[in-house]
Amino acid sequence: MNYNVVYENIDESLLARLMAARGIDDIPEEFLNPTFSRYRQSPSQLSDIDKALDRIQKAIENDEKIMVFGDYDVDGVSASYIMYTFFKKFL
Repeated sequence: MNYNVVYENIDESLLARLMAARGIDDIPEEFLNPTFSRYRQSPSQLSDIDKALDRIQKAIENDEKIMVFGDYDVDGVSASYIMYTFFKKFL
């Protein structure tokens, strides 16, 4: 079998090399032990949040239906239900 080495730095731990190969530039210990205070301090840091907010506002103004999509793992179902509940309550 032939293997392509994506990232190799023998001075770093295996975990640090795996994270670098996947483009994760966090400190390994912080990445494996996340806290709310360290990540996503503001919703404005989410990529394309302005586009999403503009589209939701347009849908509300035009009386369009809003569909919530989510995946089937615990955080996906939980987040989808939170969004669904929010829209049902406030729209």
